[in-house]
Amino acid sequence: MPVKTYAYTLETGIRQLVVPADVEPQGVSLHNHEHALSREIFVGNSEVTANNGMHAVATETSIITLPAGDELYAISEESADVELRIMVVTRH
Repeated sequence: MPVKTYAYTLETGIRQLVVPADVEPQGVSLHNHEHALSREIFVGNSEVTANNGMHAVATETSIITLPAGDELYAISEESADVELRIMVVTRH
């Protein structure tokens, strides 16, 4: 089972692909790395916004299963850049 880790800096208002599609389902751990500042990050499909995305709570790790062929995007509307950490596990 390959494990991949990613570190992203999300710029204000710019939607970013954070987990590319795979031919297998993916176990995705998301961590909003903004411990002291509680900045908000939202995740979802390619149309994700702060109004329709799932909130990645600061200092907490969320785990989701991404179906085969699906991608995951993230966005933040904060006035400063926000840090997001991701670990992906696939079965190959």
